[in-house]
Amino acid sequence: MTDEETVGHRKKPGTPGKTTIPPEIVSSVTRRLLNDFRKRGYEIDHDLFIVPQQCYLYLEVERKEFGTTRLRVPVTLSSTTHIPLGRLKFMGGARKWEYQPYRYSDEYWDDRGTELGTPEDLLLSMVVERLS
Repeated sequence: MTDEETVGHRKKPGTPGKTTIPPEIVSSVTRRLLNDFRKRGYEIDHDLFIVPQQCYLYLEVERKEFGTTRLRVPVTLSSTTHIPLGRLKFMGGARKWEYQPYRYSDEYWDDRGTELGTPEDLLLSMVVERLS
């Protein structure tokens, strides 16, 4: 891979919010993922961010900081501490997605040997791989 290909491969393609995924599916899946994240108890320590771009939903988390009052306070949105969990590629249906993890070692989105499933199942795979 050339330097130009590497830089292009690790960046999110397109403009944030510009997606080919139908808006009703983005909305439904986002709601389902946020609910699942909360039900599993991950929101105690992390905030989940879902960014639709092209045919993907990029999932990132940010660890919550402890304030001096011992309450958990979200890190400001302007911080650069988002941790990529992976991206979900839309495969034509609200329950048909492909998980592509982010590989820190090479700084790229791995589209080889991907996992297929529902967004909730794939979210669990991402969290186990990245946050455990």
